[in-house]
Amino acid sequence: MSDGNFNRQLLPKTELSSGLRAGKAQMRTKAEKAFATLLCDYFTDMSDEQKRMLTDKFSNMLRN
Repeated sequence: MSDGNFNRQLLPKTELSSGLRAGKAQMRTKAEKAFATLLCDYFTDMSDEQKRMLTDKFSNMLRN
């Protein structure tokens, strides 16, 4: 290993971090769907454009 080459078998597995990212993505999708459902059910007087803007804002807040 002194020449900078390494054996990939010596590196730690990354299943944990990739599984964590997948779980976060699933939860984000569920939250976005729940928020869209909430808007449709309780805020019927809002226009579709306003609902879309709020949904986009919510999605951006989840990603940051």
